[in-house]
Amino acid sequence: MNHKQEGTCFVLELAVLGLLKEAPMSGYELKKQLSVKLGAFWRVSYGSLYPCLKRLAAAGDLEVEVSPFTSRKKHVYRLTDKGNRLFHQLLETADGHELEQDRFSMRLAFFRYLRPETRLYQLERRRGYLQERLADLRASVRTARERMDAYTIELMDHGLDEREREIAWLDRLIARERRSTESAVEQDLAGPPAQLPQSPRDPRLPAQTG
Repeated sequence: MNHKQEGTCFVLELAVLGLLKEAPMSGYELKKQLSVKLGAFWRVSYGSLYPCLKRLAAAGDLEVEVSPFTSRKKHVYRLTDKGNRLFHQLLETADGHELEQDRFSMRLAFFRYLRPETRLYQLERRRGYLQERLADLRASVRTARERMDAYTIELMDHGLDEREREIAWLDRLIARERRSTESAVEQDLAGPPAQLPQSPRDPRLPAQTG
């Protein structure tokens, strides 16, 4: 399996496990949810989805049931404890390859399952990765601009703009994540809010019911 195939396999497994963590689904329902939630940046075909489901089921990451609520034989896939552990393992991985666009975008779709410090770490890693690529691209443009035609220059400038916009977007996400983390820490240090003592009830008033 080459690097591109490995990347596609990773993205699909993470997506399938993440969606099944929310609810059991049939293959048709999974395909629909993949298109609705993730179709903006990634698409999947039945030709790749069903082999992935079969592979995960054979490994014990999924349970397969036949739905009794339809006249047609429909398999429903459910996440196992082993599959849940695999999902979190894939989600938390952040080596060099995991910082590439398709893998990072897929992971971001399930960021709510990560600890705040892990989210912050991965956002900062992605920003650092893009900053390195931006510096390399700027150096290439400076070196070769005189030999480029106008359309190639426009294409290179477009690539620079895209990276700069994503870095600015990551800066906002990182700042928000830090504020959220700091606020949670402050609340933990402050402890639960103090309860005000209740005033004794005037015996002349009728007792409250209900």
